[in-house]
Amino acid sequence: MAQGRGQGISRPHLIFVAALGLLVTACATQEGYRQRAALHIGHTSDSLIIERGSPVSRDYLSDGGEVWTYFVSEQRHDPGGYSTIPRERRVIWVDQQGREHVRIEQYEETVYNPPRTWTVECETRFIISPDGIVRDFRFDGAACVAPELES
Repeated sequence: MAQGRGQGISRPHLIFVAALGLLVTACATQEGYRQRAALHIGHTSDSLIIERGSPVSRDYLSDGGEVWTYFVSEQRHDPGGYSTIPRERRVIWVDQQGREHVRIEQYEETVYNPPRTWTVECETRFIISPDGIVRDFRFDGAACVAPELES
């Protein structure tokens, strides 16, 4: 081991871990979120509190059960920048004999996309049976994404 250097993570390893993190983030889908929420079904509501914390609201059902609502709001940011878009144009001309000709030209157009920030939300409702067991769930929103579970 070289003296004067710590036993930290090597640079190539750090790059790999960062790339893997981006890959996992890129693979987040609503199906992945559904899979993860479904893991709570059949477990006690206590495990739901341990995993997700306290719900933002609780509503009571006529059968003695409850609906627990969880809400997440996230800021997303696109730094903007320049990109190229492939384009095509038709050039039409008439020659000296009066025949019409068409030439298709392909080119790229550079466009600027300004930076933008927006908010995405996810609302998840878990149905808790009267005996405290998670029975079902519903969710809605663009922030309801997670990496899919491997089968």
